Amino acid sequence: MARRIDPELHDAKRTAILDAAERLVATKGYEAMSLQDLLDALGMSKGAFYHYFESKPDVLLALVERRTAAVEANLLALVEDRALAGADKLARHFAAVDDWKQHEGRLVVDVARSWYGDENALVRHKLLVHGLGRITPLLARIIQQGVDEGAFTTRDPEQTARMILCLRHDLGRAVAEAVVAEPHGEPDVARMAAATADAIERLLGAAPGSLWPAARAMSTRRSAAT
Repeated sequence: MARRIDPELHDAKRTAILDAAERLVATKGYEAMSLQDLLDALGMSKGAFYHYFESKPDVLLALVERRTAAVEANLLALVEDRALAGADKLARHFAAVDDWKQHEGRLVVDVARSWYGDENALVRHKLLVHGLGRITPLLARIIQQGVDEGAFTTRDPEQTARMILCLRHDLGRAVAEAVVAEPHGEPDVARMAAATADAIERLLGAAPGSLWPAARAMSTRRSAAT
């Protein structure tokens, strides 16, 4: 007789496995994380694990898909919001991603050291490639709207979207490297964020300070204090 599976219980357990894997990846690194580490964290047998995933790489792909799908869903909601201008949509997307990163605690020193170390190179690469493929078209639609409304002047919204994603990806890496290099100091995150904002606005042909006001405000406050 075939084994009957409760879809809700199956999805809940699969989510629990991914949550545990994400915590281990953040603190230990994907390469260093063994399947046994994951099983121990879950109190699960290997046989039970194979009901949900075929292998450790299969878990990685699921983590990448989950992360990308969350960003994609939020961005799609902005794309389809007819009440917002293109520039406002882009600014809100940036703000949502930045808030998520802060809540994830990726700038904690120990986590940053692992996340941006060699042991997580594969995870970061897959996230970038997967994100470029899925997020670029949606971001391009917002940029095209901004062009149509006169807020942006770029001639190639799709390539501009791709370059923006790469710039913001590199900003995350640069901030993490600074945090790891100065664990007891205060890296100038505002300066790096403002420089990235400036580069993105130039790519788009947008007015200075129009897309990333939080970064500009942080930079201004820091300059006034020094």
